[in-house]
Amino acid sequence: MKMNLPNKLTLLRFVLAFVTVILLVLPWSSMGVAVVEIPTTGFTVIDLVCCLFFIIASITDAVDGHIARSRNLVTDFGKFMDPLADKFLVNASLIVLAVVKPSLLPAIIVVLFIGRDLAVDGMRFLAASKGEVIAANKWGKAKTIAQMIAIPFIFLNGFPFNYILGDYAYIVPVVFICIALGLSLVSGGIYIYTGRKFILGEK
Repeated sequence: MKMNLPNKLTLLRFVLAFVTVILLVLPWSSMGVAVVEIPTTGFTVIDLVCCLFFIIASITDAVDGHIARSRNLVTDFGKFMDPLADKFLVNASLIVLAVVKPSLLPAIIVVLFIGRDLAVDGMRFLAASKGEVIAANKWGKAKTIAQMIAIPFIFLNGFPFNYILGDYAYIVPVVFICIALGLSLVSGGIYIYTGRKFILGEK
């Protein structure tokens, strides 16, 4: 199959997400590699590279869909892979960050994010089996945007707010990710309510 530009950007998002995860979990010290912290910033070179990869990947999420629609390049491959790439980028980043930076991202928040996604995906699958489509709502889109804003601050340990709040800079990414979680739960609740007829067997 010949890949068009939007599909290539989607695959790039997968690659960037995978590389980001690898960079975060590699035991650099055991490999004899000193991970240098950039002076006065509070984050390391690895944190910065991962943050940049995540931001670039997030930009491809906005760009590939726009290109596909504006140039009539929408494909079944893109319809399937684009949302999958989005979830892999965000959820893989959240899982690894919860492991390496637990003070900034408590594991329970990641569990709630992923649990919500599983519930919504199950609801959509059930609706599709009945020949109906549950459209994305504005709260779900707001949730995704909020996640993609919050995660870079977690990568960078609250930078640049450390210059203002000092040791309390960690509060900022925690607040941002909690806002994203709130939007996630609200949007998930709306999805469940919208598709309740499928759960209750009314259709």
